[in-house]
Amino acid sequence: MSLGTRIRTLRKALGLTQQGLAERTQVSRIYIQALESNRRTPSMKLLARLADSLEVEVQDLVKTMSTSPSGRLQLEEVFQAAPETEVWYRSKKLKPRELRFVQSLIDAAVSRWEEEDRSETGA
Repeated sequence: MSLGTRIRTLRKALGLTQQGLAERTQVSRIYIQALESNRRTPSMKLLARLADSLEVEVQDLVKTMSTSPSGRLQLEEVFQAAPETEVWYRSKKLKPRELRFVQSLIDAAVSRWEEEDRSETGA
């Protein structure tokens, strides 16, 4: 997932428009649009403001695809494919501790499924 897609996913999860995020980060809506379409790259200072405005850590915005996302970004990615769960999740205002708990449940389920797949294939 690109930086622009992460920004857009998190912005929408908070119910923000591009203008709303622009106001929170003190840049123009056009600049937010350019970030989301990967036409611009933010400075470290702006990354910090974006992370704060999007209620995530800077590393959640910039980590590469080879590392697994955590917290709210991971949940947003998981729930993109499950609209009914997404509605429930977005209606909740989860605290960081609650996000970690939900993340641990997701991690446990994925680990179990991977283990079952390995045992079925004899790997």
